[in-house]
Amino acid sequence: MAAKTAYVADYLEEHKDEILDRWRDAAREEQAQAERLSKMDDRELLDHLPALTEALIRVLRGEQESLIEVDARRHGHQRRLDGYNVLDVLWELTIFRRVFLGVLDEASEEVSDWIPVDGSRTILNLLDVCARTSIDQLVKETEQERDAAAARARLLEAQRQRFLGTLSHELRNQIQPILFALERLKASKPTEQQLQVLEMIERQTRQQSFLIEDLLDLNRRAIGKIELRRSLVDLRECVQHAVESNQAEVELKSLQVRLELPAEPIYALVDRGRLCQVANNLMSNAVKFTPANGMIVWRLSAEPGWQVMSIRDNGVGIKAGDLLHIFDIFFQGEVPATVQHGGLGIGLPVVKNLIELHGGTIEARSDGAGTGAEFIVRITAPDQ
Repeated sequence: MAAKTAYVADYLEEHKDEILDRWRDAAREEQAQAERLSKMDDRELLDHLPALTEALIRVLRGEQESLIEVDARRHGHQRRLDGYNVLDVLWELTIFRRVFLGVLDEASEEVSDWIPVDGSRTILNLLDVCARTSIDQLVKETEQERDAAAARARLLEAQRQRFLGTLSHELRNQIQPILFALERLKASKPTEQQLQVLEMIERQTRQQSFLIEDLLDLNRRAIGKIELRRSLVDLRECVQHAVESNQAEVELKSLQVRLELPAEPIYALVDRGRLCQVANNLMSNAVKFTPANGMIVWRLSAEPGWQVMSIRDNGVGIKAGDLLHIFDIFFQGEVPATVQHGGLGIGLPVVKNLIELHGGTIEARSDGAGTGAEFIVRITAPDQ
């Protein structure tokens, strides 16, 4: 085989620089890849395509075909480091193959005793091996890199969950002693001014407790430890609890709260504490994003198969793009300067988690910035 192809190898040796020049010219004619070619320096070209040409020449002179595979794997590795994808490599090697065969076609006209190269090591087969090996190497390394990144992401997520769980427990352990001390101080007959200060501290401490419980719930949901203790609950009680829990902030901002609740109970088979937590989070969110003298409206109603609880405000509203992510954990849309604290981005994800655990749904509506927002919760109606 080597004797039959040695003259071909000699011809290629004489024209290898021409092959590279022709590759450049052919690549420039490919409009879709012209920009990439303009960014390629001589190192990128000289490191690989000439090396593949040399490998082909040596195989045609009788050396092992594995030489091509070694150089092709090196080519695929480098192209991955250069940021190429599979299509980029395929484009590059397709042009290389076309140019290479064009040079050989000219050789068949110039060499009078040209003998067609056949068998398993034809140049066509060798070029195919080159392309396949290079692409296989790029794909293999890309998949390994993807798997390593996924493993790192899983590890970081597990560490994040452990951190949130540990932090939440540690913070919660500090809340009860503070509340106990406040009760003792309130029982010691403080002056009116002192009592106001103590009540302010208590409100803020309880708000801190709510945030910590939200963090704990995020962690519990992630590891499947939230248990629902269902009973038949009048949802009006949850709404009233939420309003009372946020009364101090409502008065501070002179907000109007209107309760459009039916005279008859609206029952649902739910965990009372969890549904009150949902209502409280929604109320706290509305108070936070409604300006002074604004209005918040609660409604309860029944639909076929559902009990519906909604809260609407005339606050800062939600942009259309933010509506898609409003229930994503830690998501915080653009907050107007009029809102002092934009929140941590955990209250609404907790609400969604709790509603879905009950088999219900929650929907956010807004016509955009400055138009207010409405949150609609649907809980399965109990069987009659």
